[in-house]
Amino acid sequence: MTKAERQKYAQLARLGCILCRQNEIKNMDDSPVEIHHIRRFGQKRSGSEAIPLCMWHHRLGNNSVHSLGHKGFTKYWGFSEEDLLEKTKELLELR
Repeated sequence: MTKAERQKYAQLARLGCILCRQNEIKNMDDSPVEIHHIRRFGQKRSGSEAIPLCMWHHRLGNNSVHSLGHKGFTKYWGFSEEDLLEKTKELLELR
């Protein structure tokens, strides 16, 4: 991992879970963030854009992106990964 990637991921982590933020879940600072890479059309992880998700929304919960899959996640939450990416970018611009 490059220094630029580490800095980018640290910046994302400071935002907290973007899905908790969208759903206005309180105490979102209590859960560490994991970086979720949004891969498009077989894209490699290193070249993909990323969003910050808590472990429950990323991979552990029954309603996580890795449990539901991309389409199921969008249907369940009403937000696609792309929607959350746009919100993440907006928040980063405000900082």
